Parts: sequence; C-alpha cells; structure tokens
Amino acid sequence: MAVETVRLRYLEENTVRIRLALPDSVRATCEVGEEGRFENVEVVRSFPLTIPDQYITLIAADGAEIGIVRDPTLLDEESRAAVDSLLARRYFTPEIQRIERLTQEASLWRWRVMTNRGEVTFYLRGVRDSIHEVAPGRWQIFSVDGQRYEIRDLGALDARSRALFEGLF
Repeated sequence: MAVETVRLRYLEENTVRIRLALPDSVRATCEVGEEGRFENVEVVRSFPLTIPDQYITLIAADGAEIGIVRDPTLLDEESRAAVDSLLARRYFTPEIQRIERLTQEASLWRWRVMTNRGEVTFYLRGVRDSIHEVAPGRWQIFSVDGQRYEIRDLGALDARSRALFEGLF
C-alpha cells in the first residue's frame, strides 16, 4: 500500500483577494492570482489554540484546500477585514469568568455562568463528552445547542467556581 504525500500549499498574500458577498456572510469569494475565483470559501485557523493569528487555511466549497495564508496581516485591507469577520463568527467562544450555578435536571446539566459577554445559561448532555481539557488548565465546553464556551485558566477562577467545576468529575 502506497503512502500518499501531503503537500502544503502556501499562498503569497499579495495574490489573494477575499471578499464577503454581504457584511454578515459566513463564506466568501476568493481570487488567487491567475488561478481564478473560488465561491463559498471557508476560512479556518490551521492552529486555533497555539497560533490563531497566522496560518489561515482557505477551503473551497467542495472541501478541497485552496491553500494557506501564512500571515493574514499582509493581505489587502478589504481581505483582512473579511478574514477577521469570518474568523470571529466561526470561532465565537465566550470565556467563562465565573460559574454561578450547576444543577442536574434529568439527563442534562444546567450551567449558569458569567462570561466576558454577560450572564449565560446553557445545558450539557454528558460531562465527559462535552468538556475537554485542550491544554493544562484550559477547557472547552460544548453545549447541547452546539455553542462553544471556554475556561482559559481554571486556576484563575474564584475558589467557588473551581469547586463547582471540579465537582463534575
């Protein structure tokens, strides 16, 4: 069985143009030099936790990778604005600053928390399937409706919040 070699394709920032059809679009149009135009392009971070502001991958509507932009700050102003908008929508993750209350209701856990976006109530189905440590002390939490929340530093939470969180395990 032959092993397929994967080649990374880096795009020169000065050859890439990314435009939103509408201000709140979740996909964009992308032109890459002489290659042409790609519609309904997704923009994703290659390293969302470790290097979120570099290495942005452009993905075509059919799921094929168009290429990687190493440094999006080198894109033209309109392209940078489009990339920033798309990434902000895709990676919207309120940061939990305090856990007000955790209660179990039937098979769900009800969380009432204070985030950097205000007070929020959400539900989790299974603790072990919905809460993941992504780095030491850094946790991502996925609610039943698909929203992602984050505790950036468990040790920075107040003692009561830490005790409530750790009591889940």
